[in-house]
Amino acid sequence: MRLLRQRAVRIALDVGLLAGFVAEFVTREGPDYGPHSWIGVALVPVICIHLASNWRWVTSTYRRRRAHPEWQLARFNAAFSTITLVCILSGFPIWLEWSDSGAWTVSHNITGLLSIVLALSHLWRNRHRLMILVRGRVAAPVA
Repeated sequence: MRLLRQRAVRIALDVGLLAGFVAEFVTREGPDYGPHSWIGVALVPVICIHLASNWRWVTSTYRRRRAHPEWQLARFNAAFSTITLVCILSGFPIWLEWSDSGAWTVSHNITGLLSIVLALSHLWRNRHRLMILVRGRVAAPVA
């Protein structure tokens, strides 16, 4: 877990997730869905590592709930994670052709678009934390 706390690793994870979400969005249309599917599969362990690297924050926020100063952010992140999980899970029946039901496709498309919007919002809500990570120090407050 010490490796996951290193600045360069955390920045690489965040950049990798952003690049993966953009690649997923770009490859969602076309005659060949192979790249879209494989990028999605590759994103699963990256998402899990990102979650593991932030697990201390997740558990401390959950433990203190409303008393924690970032409880609203935690609730947003939980909703984002749930929608992304539904998107990932609904992609497998489509990719593996387990069902010809259009409901999987509709669910996957809606949660996919929501995931992209929420990923951008997640980055925006965490912009201060990301800037600290990139700069390597706490930024002085803006007057």
